[in-house]
Amino acid sequence: MDSGFKVQEKGIQNPTRVAVVLLTLVFSAALPAWTSAQVLITQPGESADDSSLPKSNPADLCTLEGVVLKSSTGEPAKKVSVMLFPAGGRRQEQYSATTDAAGRFVIASIEPGKYVLSAGGNGYPHDVYGRSQSRGRGKVFTLERASHTKDIVFRLAPGGVITGTIYDEEGDPIVGANVQAVRVSGVSMRGPTGGGQTNDRGEYRIFGLESGHYYLLANYDNRNGETTDEVYPPTYYPGTADSSQATTVEVHPGNETSAIDLSLTRVHGVHVRGRVMNEFSSKQQGMYVQLVPASTREAHFGFRSFGAPTQDERGSFDIRGVPPGSYVLFSYWNDEKRSFSGRVSLEVSNTDIDGVTLVLSPPLELRGRVRTDPGAQLDFGRLNIWLQPTENQMNGVSPAEITSDGSFVIHNVFDGHYRVIVAGHPEEYYLRSARLGGAEVLASGFTISHTQAAGALELDLTLNGGSVSGTVVHDGNPVPGALVELVPDPPNRDRFEMYSSKMTDDFGRFRMLGLPAGDFKLFAWETPQGDARDPDYIKTYEKSGTTVHIQEKQGQNVQLDVIPAEEEQ
Repeated sequence: MDSGFKVQEKGIQNPTRVAVVLLTLVFSAALPAWTSAQVLITQPGESADDSSLPKSNPADLCTLEGVVLKSSTGEPAKKVSVMLFPAGGRRQEQYSATTDAAGRFVIASIEPGKYVLSAGGNGYPHDVYGRSQSRGRGKVFTLERASHTKDIVFRLAPGGVITGTIYDEEGDPIVGANVQAVRVSGVSMRGPTGGGQTNDRGEYRIFGLESGHYYLLANYDNRNGETTDEVYPPTYYPGTADSSQATTVEVHPGNETSAIDLSLTRVHGVHVRGRVMNEFSSKQQGMYVQLVPASTREAHFGFRSFGAPTQDERGSFDIRGVPPGSYVLFSYWNDEKRSFSGRVSLEVSNTDIDGVTLVLSPPLELRGRVRTDPGAQLDFGRLNIWLQPTENQMNGVSPAEITSDGSFVIHNVFDGHYRVIVAGHPEEYYLRSARLGGAEVLASGFTISHTQAAGALELDLTLNGGSVSGTVVHDGNPVPGALVELVPDPPNRDRFEMYSSKMTDDFGRFRMLGLPAGDFKLFAWETPQGDARDPDYIKTYEKSGTTVHIQEKQGQNVQLDVIPAEEEQ
């Protein structure tokens, strides 16, 4: 069967919409200004021609020094790590220093070139010099030969703190429970941002957090090597095993959010028993079988998994102490030449599950073609195409190999449900359609399985998108450097490709091109503190959005009132 699929990382080039989907960084106004004429400010994205700069002549090496201050009070920030990174992806050494009691730092023996400066640690979230709030790539600057740059002033916002106590079902404090704070980042959740263990009083303290909304997740393994099947399931604040019912905790710079308490309740964990079968070996012993949460949401929380090794040559396994929930049973094998994988969806209730068969199979290939409007000149070689799993997926997914005529192949795709993402095209284009085996799958996604042929994936990139232009104002005056975000109305808020963003120019103007048809809201932020794809964050400002209806080949002009920084939650 030649069903056609590949999966590996490739650099993403351009489009504005991709920045909304994949990055939380957006260009914005600078924070403090550079104070030395020896540091030449350049804009992110400028090419760095390092061939003219010497690499090892000691007389040409540079020094950079400055001070890190607490942004709210101007006090010195001591014991903070300051790092200097080469800009432009150069393979060159990075440099670091630690601030003293006066907040000062010195970095010496630096090769001339273009760099980005960052700082953080010791209770301060890491930040990049010259970016606004939590967004922006910061300033890229050039150190000339033998330069000694002084008086760099880096202002850091102190991190927020979350504290609370973890109790058991009898109201007693739990010692040694793990608590994680996970910052909400829209439909693509970030990993755990901070965490720790409870002390002898059941208390926890998570510090150094960026401002934003967080989920709190408590885990406690009470078994300590014992054979008991009574377990504590992972619990979200304010006390639920279902992440969709969790409540976020809001964190502000330098503030402590206290009394975020959780009570954990033991439940009876069941056995999941079965057998692993594969196509590459008659011996199944020594493999490891895991139960992971079915939802990608839980996966990003560092949710506890359950697993066990196969017990004999028949591949028998017994996973014990599994609390109720939706899981994916997964196993993977690689013999250095080939890789094999298998997954089975399981709903675990209060009774043991026996007789599960997990078949390991080699990956598939998905083939397809990108088409565009007649006569359109599109460089297909600059496209990035990859599959985004909609379920928890233990295997990596790599981008497609694309030829100059728009045909492509994605290798190493394992069974699962996916959505297709296309990036790297000019802003004027948008992905209008994705058809697999003749069926439209752009909005719904599609399933890849060994049990049925996938067919070819046909992608339609068109220049016929809509557009929105306008001006962002505050009290009737234009607002330069504001972030304008186009957010799809429900139920499309989990579709990456429908979001767009733009920064306003010096006259407060913006223009968005290549927009898909549909209903949206436009938001304009003076200093954004969150992610527009975060449902809790956007819900707070829903009434501040301007409704727009996008149609193909149609443009419209709007005036947006900026959401001022003082109104940020």
